[in-house]
Amino acid sequence: MAASLAVTGLGLAVNTLGASSYAIVDLGDLGGQYSQARGINEQGQVVGESLLPVAGIVQHAFSWQAGGGISDLGTLGGQNSRAVDINRSGTIVGWAQDVAGFVRPALWSGSTVTELSTLGGSSGAAWGLNNVGLAVGNSELSAGEYHATLWDASGAKDLGTLGGSYSIAYDINDGGSVVGTAYDAAGRERASLWDSAMPVDLGGLSGGQWTAARSINDVGQIILWGKPLGATANHAVFWSGDAGSPVIDLGTFGGAESWAYGMNDQGFVVGWAGEADGTYHAFVWDGTAMTDLGTLGGPFSSAYGINDQGTIVGWAQDGGGITHAIAWVVVPEPSRVLLLMGGMFGLYVMRRRQRSTRNQSVPATEAQKLEVE
Repeated sequence: MAASLAVTGLGLAVNTLGASSYAIVDLGDLGGQYSQARGINEQGQVVGESLLPVAGIVQHAFSWQAGGGISDLGTLGGQNSRAVDINRSGTIVGWAQDVAGFVRPALWSGSTVTELSTLGGSSGAAWGLNNVGLAVGNSELSAGEYHATLWDASGAKDLGTLGGSYSIAYDINDGGSVVGTAYDAAGRERASLWDSAMPVDLGGLSGGQWTAARSINDVGQIILWGKPLGATANHAVFWSGDAGSPVIDLGTFGGAESWAYGMNDQGFVVGWAGEADGTYHAFVWDGTAMTDLGTLGGPFSSAYGINDQGTIVGWAQDGGGITHAIAWVVVPEPSRVLLLMGGMFGLYVMRRRQRSTRNQSVPATEAQKLEVE
């Protein structure tokens, strides 16, 4: 499994969190003592961005995998880039600056980076990618506005708005459903779902004048941002996708706000939530409760992605205030390990007895013995 590969051979800190323990894996950086992890696939490959050890603030997209460490993904000829999402086949999307300094939507396949087309303007960024190879984000029109964009084999497709001037797509599932946010005719930014040609306004689900939909999984469950009734700040919100089901406010750790960024197909949600002391910590919500994932000794952390094995990626500050790209890897509970070992031993004894009985009733040749063993 990807989770076990991520643990092997690395120095770990282990946090015991409710029913689960997580090993915190420092994924390293590109030499600039700053990195953040943004996405993870089912194989445990991780992407994000890191500062370089050069003058000024220069960040490059990176990829990381167990046994191979961290790799610089480069740019489109400019200074900066960021990798945001990675699919099952290892294709990566994000953005990169070109030689003119424009931020362009980018796709990495192996060691090759490709500039994705825009809607006529000079800038854009890709934010989500599914396992079919469809990417989403937003890009500039020739008139200067930015619209949610879908990239397929034919190029860039304008996903439109709710009647306003702006929209952005954050995520796409394997069924092709897209979520993000779009301005309506009144200039309000509203959580949106694109299931067909036009966006559907989901803004009423999470309340408030400003809302956004941040992620959708293959089951159709959606993460929303917004201000629920009675709240003074943004809260992360979960919706099952069923029109008859209410939304669930994920709450906070005693602070004012929470934000969610990633979700797997089991409906586990990750993000960050405010603490009572004004700091914020990464969390995972399992459908019932929100668990504090802690930090590396500093005051802040955030989680951005989670795969179906339960490995979580994001960043955390250490005691010196340095931000590290990290993975939180589930460590099996001792009771479960003992149960598994006991079950394996019982299976071994049963098979030995079966072999003994079989060997007593039917003489075996040397070749047959080798096959049995």
